[in-house]
Amino acid sequence: MSQKLNLLNLGPKELEAVVASMGEPAFRARQVFRWIWKQKVKNFEDMTNVSKTLRAKLDEVYEIRWPKVALKQESKDGTIKYLIQLEDGKTVETVWIPRKDQDRATVCVSSQVGCKMACTFCMTGQQKVERNLKAGEIAAQLLLMPERMRITNVVLMGMGEPFDNYDEVMEALSIMTDTEALEVGQKRVTVSTSGLVPKIEKFLMETKCRLAISLNAPNNEIRTQIMPINRAYPIEKLLGSLKETIARMPSKPRDFCITFEYILIRELNDRPEHAEELARILRGIPSKVNLLLYNENPNIPFKRPLDEDVNRFREILSRYGLLNFVRTSRGRDIAAACGQLASEHVRKEKPPLVLDTGNSIQA
Repeated sequence: MSQKLNLLNLGPKELEAVVASMGEPAFRARQVFRWIWKQKVKNFEDMTNVSKTLRAKLDEVYEIRWPKVALKQESKDGTIKYLIQLEDGKTVETVWIPRKDQDRATVCVSSQVGCKMACTFCMTGQQKVERNLKAGEIAAQLLLMPERMRITNVVLMGMGEPFDNYDEVMEALSIMTDTEALEVGQKRVTVSTSGLVPKIEKFLMETKCRLAISLNAPNNEIRTQIMPINRAYPIEKLLGSLKETIARMPSKPRDFCITFEYILIRELNDRPEHAEELARILRGIPSKVNLLLYNENPNIPFKRPLDEDVNRFREILSRYGLLNFVRTSRGRDIAAACGQLASEHVRKEKPPLVLDTGNSIQA
């Protein structure tokens, strides 16, 4: 690897600081920023409206090294999964999900190599976090796809817990939504968290990007079993803090709501009593529920719910007036659906999880 630093790893604020330290005016940083994120340049000499003096200074210390697509897999439903190789050789997965009309698409982006949250239903959770992605590595995932011009929505629901890498994720969001960079509207970017309460509060105060909370259970007993983070932030603390933060927000758009993601797992959290309990605990929060049908993995013993149980669950939520949708699983045949993402070596090396007699999951 080159001894020079990778300029791509600097967020907008860091880039401004570097340019200022070189004795250059602030507008020069914006010029360099535009060349990187609008034109995807690889060399400083291509930045024709940047002074030769600054180009020379940058070239002494920095290079521009983009991540690479190491593998591309296409599903029969049109979903495309990319294995992205970072400059240190580590890999993450990014998924391009087209709409039926093919004119719009959502990109599912990763924020960490691995994940420390250890959710037992998730392949990424079987992979210990190897490192955080830098802001540029997160944002660059949008530019590595030939389908780039058709991207209309971005979700940070890939590998990693975004709020465990909060500062870099927020810098990445500033790149994605900047009109001089990737130009994705803030309302078209959704960040999903497993429930890091202090960062949820910050996020709601600092951005207009959308928030999704991976809830997946209506009570602490079930949630702790499948999501260890619930020990630190149990449901009552998570939802209580959320209500307080929403009440303190200075202004909210008319369509403001929190998305709660709920993965239905057969006979674990898909019973009628679970739906009743879920509707009760979400009372008073402007919300919608995305129901996801568990995507089975060879390394994890959970089962996909039955259609009749899904329909009954939905009926109960609707009866309570809770807006809900069943999110269609895309890319299951190439392990690109929710909960199936992992660095390639994990699929080959990680032994299966097994259920004990008490229905808890052990490694």
